[in-house]
Amino acid sequence: MSWQPPTSATSGPRVILGCTGSVATIKVPELARRLQERGASVVIVPTKNACHFLRCQAKVDVGPTSPNPKHHRGGSQAYVNRPERRITNNGELRGSDSEEQNSSSDQCSRCGSRSPFFRRRQLPHLLSGDVEDASLKSLYPDLNFVLDEDEWSVWGGRGDPVLHIELRDWAQLLVIAPLDANTMAKVAQGLCDNLLTCMVRAWDVTRPLVFCPAMNTHMYTHPLTMKHTAILKELGYIEVCVVSKRLACGDVGPGAMAEVDNIVNAVMQELPGAQRISHGPF
Repeated sequence: MSWQPPTSATSGPRVILGCTGSVATIKVPELARRLQERGASVVIVPTKNACHFLRCQAKVDVGPTSPNPKHHRGGSQAYVNRPERRITNNGELRGSDSEEQNSSSDQCSRCGSRSPFFRRRQLPHLLSGDVEDASLKSLYPDLNFVLDEDEWSVWGGRGDPVLHIELRDWAQLLVIAPLDANTMAKVAQGLCDNLLTCMVRAWDVTRPLVFCPAMNTHMYTHPLTMKHTAILKELGYIEVCVVSKRLACGDVGPGAMAEVDNIVNAVMQELPGAQRISHGPF
């Protein structure tokens, strides 16, 4: 049986949102919903490492006061979002119990905006209970996920559909946000060992591919990253540049993924019929 997009992803511009093993993946649910608000049909394709951060974020959204809060949304069960700790537009975790967190800020290297930093000890790294065991599709019932294992479940023999080809044929635009150093290196060298990179390798280069790097400052300024970025841009891929701030690891400098608003605008401007503009200083 061939892949069929969910019924909620059958209208509007067709966007695939790839995400990789960067802590900035905690912003992906917000990014997907913001694209949906702009009328896009969005299918999220996370790497295995990205799934870890998505589950971590689901645990944060549950909140510490109630381990199993659920409610019905569109006929599916979803975890209730707790206001004690919320994500800012930059992806940091903010809570009213942290004076340091609310008062400290770092400046964006491109637009000059300032926003609180994500303190290292606030990164959720231990999972337990329902969140750990639940699938992404149950943790985020309003979003559409296609996972690595789905590639193999739809293929049983010769003549069966190939999922990364069907996804490529469906999408009008592919955005990878965040794009970590590992997947950037794979894409630049033509490697394809998971659903996302296979789709990139088979991508129709006449369609837009937007990439949003996110990595440690020293990774970002490494000569290899400069070479890999140049290769992607030579292929015609569109970069949405990083910002400078205090990173989740504690380092200060460039490497943080661009603002969610900037990514949304970049995607919408690259869709068919829109006018292309520059999304960074380079």
